[in-house]
Amino acid sequence: MELASRIVSILLGAAVMVFVLWPVTIPLGFSEVWWASRQAQSRQETPPAPRPQPEWARQASLPTLPPAAEAPAPAPAPAPHAVTPSETAPKPAKAPREKEEQLAALKEKDATGAVAPTAAPKAATKRYYRVTVRDGGELQSGGVVIRLAGIAVRDEDATCKDEKGKSWRCGAAAKIALTRLIRARAVTCELPKAGEHNIFIARCSVGGADLSAWLVRQGWATPKDPKEPALAAAAEAAEAERVGLWRRAE
Repeated sequence: MELASRIVSILLGAAVMVFVLWPVTIPLGFSEVWWASRQAQSRQETPPAPRPQPEWARQASLPTLPPAAEAPAPAPAPAPHAVTPSETAPKPAKAPREKEEQLAALKEKDATGAVAPTAAPKAATKRYYRVTVRDGGELQSGGVVIRLAGIAVRDEDATCKDEKGKSWRCGAAAKIALTRLIRARAVTCELPKAGEHNIFIARCSVGGADLSAWLVRQGWATPKDPKEPALAAAAEAAEAERVGLWRRAE
């Protein structure tokens, strides 16, 4: 009985010791195991940071490049909505047509202060081929009849009298003279402002010779306007030389 009570006392004492010492022995070992597992997990999740290299090692690892040529500085870009000088400069206004004509006339002033007349625009011309002479002042080309301007002529059947009173066919003689001048050459005539008609009056020329002036100079026509300088001078020369209508008696 006494032995049994001692065994019970020993067991109770051992149980008390285990209960008292448990917080000291078991938690310490468990905490070490738990801390070791957390350290291993953190090492797997976060890689260790690389150790910084020394300055001399980093410079040695960099490749050496040849010195590049210095690039020119880029030109400054134009500011948005910038206006160039050509856009800001006002365009010169065009002078009216009348003002331009006045300026041109002033430039043509001579030493006396007189203004030269403005040159008239050239009239349209047309060249006629296969021309026939109807009389001393009338031509025909196809269906077009052209009367020479500025002169008075005799008809083809007209007759004239010489100094002795003898009649002669001056109209036919004028037609023959004009036919010999033209021959088979083309005749260039100035067209009227309204254009070509079946019958019209015009100044014509052959080889650069004005037919109206030529007929007056040869004495086969007289000028309608005595004030026209070219025709008046030609008429005076023909009368002085006694040619054409002014010829002497044979």
